[in-house]
Amino acid sequence: MDTAAIAISLDLINRHYQEPNRNRFESRYFWEELYPLVAAAGFAAIELPYEPVWQFGGRSGVPFNRYCVNAKYGDAAGYRRVLAESGIDRVRGVCFDPNLFMRNASLDFYFGAGGHFAGEALAHAADLGADYLAISPTPGYGRIAQYHPDLEAQRSAFTDRTVTWLTGLAERAEGLGVTLALRPDYWGLFGGERILQLADALPSSVRIDLDTAHLFVAGIDPAAFLDAHVGRIGCVHLTDTDFVDPGEVWKSPNPEFPRERATQVFRDPGTGSVDLAGITARLDALGYDGPITCSARQTRDPFRALLRIRHLLDQLPR
Repeated sequence: MDTAAIAISLDLINRHYQEPNRNRFESRYFWEELYPLVAAAGFAAIELPYEPVWQFGGRSGVPFNRYCVNAKYGDAAGYRRVLAESGIDRVRGVCFDPNLFMRNASLDFYFGAGGHFAGEALAHAADLGADYLAISPTPGYGRIAQYHPDLEAQRSAFTDRTVTWLTGLAERAEGLGVTLALRPDYWGLFGGERILQLADALPSSVRIDLDTAHLFVAGIDPAAFLDAHVGRIGCVHLTDTDFVDPGEVWKSPNPEFPRERATQVFRDPGTGSVDLAGITARLDALGYDGPITCSARQTRDPFRALLRIRHLLDQLPR
């Protein structure tokens, strides 16, 4: 495997439980100091989370949406030039989670606002020359249930509206040359193998994001899933975990940080129980040549995580 082609997701920077503080996080200089370090760790490609929250207040230095990138760099092309000067050749993908917009009892609000910003994320991915938009098809089950305690009774109607929304997004994605990939979030309505049922209801251009940790927590062997569905994989996220869910933690309001256990779901790649070396070997054996991204979304030390992941990748067979 050509590990030099593997991207790193900038979801490893998270102000909620690590440095930098908010002032630095929202400053352009923090990110421009980060990019050369990403390149020095051997990553020439990145993934960007799309986070609309930075459009609504504060400074615009966080490069996680179109508004901020345009405010600081003029347009996506200007941002890409800065990345290139730092040794980062491309933005491989963008990821989007609609969880932010499940915030009241109005599904019209959720699908309206979530659909709008999913479209913004898609357009941003196209502007950046990204290969894919990896999208969480629903908020977490627990978050939906907070505002819709009758969720089980409404599941069919919610699914129908989700299919309608994603069908329109898929048609736009195909026109823009961006692959729309569904993330199998284990805490969502379509976690684990349920993601296949959703994909079956969508245009054939829609693919699945092979997220190894989410599949593992859902009780699915990522390698077996890959073997069975390699033709439907649009992108791969090498993620890690030690977590198992014995008590439907996935239905809780904050499943990434289970309240019953002093733990968190995700681990830095190479420090959990997912056989990432085995997964990459299967990708090679099956002839997969699409995007692969490493994600350390809950790391406490992003700079150490960069080196730890590079060390992991350097151990993989070439």
